[in-house]
Amino acid sequence: MPQHADIVVPAFSDSIDEVQIINWLKNEGDEVQFGEPIIELEVNKATVELESPVDGILEAIYCWEGEEIIAGERIGVIRIGSYDDQDEEIPDIDVE
Repeated sequence: MPQHADIVVPAFSDSIDEVQIINWLKNEGDEVQFGEPIIELEVNKATVELESPVDGILEAIYCWEGEEIIAGERIGVIRIGSYDDQDEEIPDIDVE
């Protein structure tokens, strides 16, 4: 079974609770490398790039441009590994 890593909004400081998504730099299905910028966030009127926590494939994005999010919120998931490592199909999730 493939391993996954969550993309989580970090706590930038004790006084900043909300962050706005400016732009995803990668799309679902794109390969990402550890340390590579994957999203731009607006934090206290400044633009900050959030880097990939692992090498892998951006499997899912849960929050989109213009949305306000809070520190600790999961905004996406990366499947660890590369396309060459992906022998299994991504399972369908039944959402009712």
